[in-house]
Amino acid sequence: MSRILFTVTLFLLVGCSSLNFRTAPLTMENCQYSNLSGIEFLLNPLPSNKPSYQHVYISQSREGKHLPSSYAGIKGKLTDQILIRNYPKQTFWRTPNLFERASLYDDGYDDIYISKAQKEARDRKAKFVVRQAVLQNCQIVYIAIDSLAKDRDNPLLIESNDLSIIKQVQK
Repeated sequence: MSRILFTVTLFLLVGCSSLNFRTAPLTMENCQYSNLSGIEFLLNPLPSNKPSYQHVYISQSREGKHLPSSYAGIKGKLTDQILIRNYPKQTFWRTPNLFERASLYDDGYDDIYISKAQKEARDRKAKFVVRQAVLQNCQIVYIAIDSLAKDRDNPLLIESNDLSIIKQVQK
């Protein structure tokens, strides 16, 4: 009984942050990789000093774990699903109060006091955008893309040294 009570208490304390503790990607049921449509990519081998892919996440959260380097050489396909997570905007001298955190309210007054580069950095931290992808072994991962980009469907937004676009499959 105490084990059940401990588990329930732990879940209540952790809440939705339990996504951040996932250690392996979820697996898609009834997956037929060859029949999936989307843009195909390849996970490039990483240097020995990099233990994981820094732009590929196991869960759709910035605090989630990164995909380990053991996945090098695996192909995947991007899906059409783009997930956006908003975080409260912060500057180095002010953090949002409780009302702003609850409502994601932005009065815009901070924009007067910060430079364009500081505003861009703040806005990048305030929005986390990922694109869902399915790997060749039918595991689901999330690839971070530029949060300030207007055209989020552009595959060039995700291309980096860690992965390369192979081809675009017609739907």
